[in-house]
Amino acid sequence: MSPHTLADPLHERLLEAFPADTAYSPADWPADAMPGPLRHYLTQFLRHRAQQEAHRLQEARSRWANHDHPEVQEAAHPYFQAISDHPQVPAGQWPETLRTATRRTTAHLVRPVATLATFVFDDDAVAVPQILRRMRFFEPYDYLRDAVEAFATKRNRDRLAPPAFERVLRRIDERMAADFSPERWRELLAPLFDTARHATGQARVPLPLLRAFFKEKEAGSILDRLHTHEREQDTDTLSLSALQRLIEAARRDPSPTSDPDFSPTGQDLNAAASSTPPPSASEDTPSASPSDGATPMWKQFEQEAPRRSTSVDADPSDEAQPLWAQFRRDPSASDSAPNEAASPPHAPSTSPSSASSSPASASASSGDTTSANDQEDLADLERAVFGQAPAPKRAVYVDALFEGDEAAYRQTLGRLRATDRWSDASQIIARDVFRAYQVNIYSDAAVHFTNAVEAGIKEN
Repeated sequence: MSPHTLADPLHERLLEAFPADTAYSPADWPADAMPGPLRHYLTQFLRHRAQQEAHRLQEARSRWANHDHPEVQEAAHPYFQAISDHPQVPAGQWPETLRTATRRTTAHLVRPVATLATFVFDDDAVAVPQILRRMRFFEPYDYLRDAVEAFATKRNRDRLAPPAFERVLRRIDERMAADFSPERWRELLAPLFDTARHATGQARVPLPLLRAFFKEKEAGSILDRLHTHEREQDTDTLSLSALQRLIEAARRDPSPTSDPDFSPTGQDLNAAASSTPPPSASEDTPSASPSDGATPMWKQFEQEAPRRSTSVDADPSDEAQPLWAQFRRDPSASDSAPNEAASPPHAPSTSPSSASSSPASASASSGDTTSANDQEDLADLERAVFGQAPAPKRAVYVDALFEGDEAAYRQTLGRLRATDRWSDASQIIARDVFRAYQVNIYSDAAVHFTNAVEAGIKEN
């Protein structure tokens, strides 16, 4: 299917509504006249061109007048401001401007990372403020822009090169998507379906475009549902409500993907997410060890994790915010990089009456005291679980993953030692650590712990 499946019919329809023999300004485009993402792009584009025009006029001044005189400055300021405030697309430039805008915005809706990488960079490296300005041409998926800003702030970067930019966006896009509820998917995809409605008269998106969208986010279970639906229903388009039902079914019963072009192996997914060494060699990427053909660690935990509220207005004392909500809620308040997202707030402390239901309280109630022998036994247990991996960060694990409960840490290691399969170990970690203590699975401690357990299983 052509990459311009939606862009070209949209361009033709809009040329009928807005003929080529007229100049246009943003005021000429009512909110319902064209898709929101396209209207936003055109408005941003015109503002940019108007600023260029004002700059060109300023540069054209000669020395035959004192342009620095206060009276000249006072008179010039409102003039140049008016130039910036009243942009327009010349009649002769409208068809090509519209064509470029429709193709870029529809491509961004389907494959945002690839589209942004092409649009943002015209050099080997671009200043971060310039990157953010260029990303603002595109309205949907604002969490990607927030992620780049957070990453640059965290790493103290003033410029980014294309590989680092794409790596950050792909990682954050996959990880955000892993935390989306069906309702959040619906919200995210609404602009794409609205664009299809403007382009074809029907709010239905061709299945190849949906597969491209979910493939970029490594959403294997949803891809599998799309293939099954296409085979069983013999249809090549899908409505938003029908897609949401497929997503809900995939969430209830995730299954291996049958997409021949989509590999669910940990090795392939990690390779797609990052082509650079782990933190010891590069600070830009988190450590991630392949899984010998198993579904990657973060996808398994996404499938097993309890459903959480997707409301950005939810009280953080009630339940942890999903990863996408953390970025959208207040990206400037976090100093976390995309590969070190801030941990969600912990749930309220468990009351004494219900404490016995959690692994931590169960272990704490045993009344065991930690002796020197206990410490030696724990060290042996760690060696059995982690193998020859780098020395375990026991204090960090206990504090960050088990709320300071060393007995719970010991119990979990005991369960992990009893299995030699990563699929079983990942379920133990998800249940006894991430669920029980509402741990952010992308935190440094969580990633280090799971990688160490996986490495130990491989050794055995």
